[in-house]
Amino acid sequence: MDFFRLKPFLLFDFKDEPDLIKAIEEVSLKFTQQRERISDYLNDPRLASAYTAFYLTTNMPKLEAVFKWMPKDWLEMIKHSTFIDVGAGPGTFSLAFREWAGVPVKAMQIETSSVMRDQARKIWEGLYPDEKLLQKAEGEKVLFFGHSANEMGPDAVLRYIKEHDPDHLLFIEPGTKDFFPQMLKIRAALIKYDFNILFPCPSAAECPLKGSSTDWCHQFIQVRQENDVERLSQMVRKDRRNLPLTVHAFSKTFSTVNPSVRVIRVLPETKFSYDWEGCELNHLERYQIMKRGLNKNQTTLLSETLAGAALEVELEKVLETSKRVKIKSLGNKPF
Repeated sequence: MDFFRLKPFLLFDFKDEPDLIKAIEEVSLKFTQQRERISDYLNDPRLASAYTAFYLTTNMPKLEAVFKWMPKDWLEMIKHSTFIDVGAGPGTFSLAFREWAGVPVKAMQIETSSVMRDQARKIWEGLYPDEKLLQKAEGEKVLFFGHSANEMGPDAVLRYIKEHDPDHLLFIEPGTKDFFPQMLKIRAALIKYDFNILFPCPSAAECPLKGSSTDWCHQFIQVRQENDVERLSQMVRKDRRNLPLTVHAFSKTFSTVNPSVRVIRVLPETKFSYDWEGCELNHLERYQIMKRGLNKNQTTLLSETLAGAALEVELEKVLETSKRVKIKSLGNKPF
């Protein structure tokens, strides 16, 4: 989503670019240094518009990047489900879902801030004047939490799940150590509710990082921002291309064969090898992939691999602190 396309539908008309940049910096300050006033932007059309201009545009590409990890058959299934956007804000991920699908979708937004509801409605009606947001879900439902579960906490998340009884669940949340225990609590409840884990866990066994005070499971994505959005990022001095996330996906009506290994950390590359940490059927392992014998395409793929990738390996040798392996498949594709 480029800013030029979005700008006509902001609630507040900024007089010029410096005025917009100043407002974005105000919102950012509340997120980082003035947490006690973080909700100010939810009640002020000027700050809500600044949030929309910057965070909506830079967050939208996350959904498509995350979908690249997901089973294709599941994506086709949820494309025809009602997408319930919990804590929708200005409609960031509802819009991302509509843009990804490329055709009219069934979307429903849940947002407590009246200012943000007004902003979301103005954008949706401006971009898709012939498509209406739903007031009630139809057919199968995918309940989506985009940077909202971390704010409301596990108990509120589970109440939403109980209320809406979804067929599918997707979380795209901050990749922080603080949120990880909350996600584990949600995960444990969903396993009891008979949801299948689609991502990231190789199995439903207990997470090997549960209780760790120094480590947590999260993923990384690299996204390309539109040129005018990237310019905004540079002006407010924020990198919105390399993003840590906590991503989880579940389904009651769809199951898949999960990879035996999920990469959870890419360690510094050495002269001779690539070294990664992975969750192997919910056990932590360290892997060494030797560079010798790899072709140029393979080394490029390995150099570009990020936490979150699916992996199938063949054991070559057990070392003192790791396993030396050959890669059979990477990202669900033969290597």
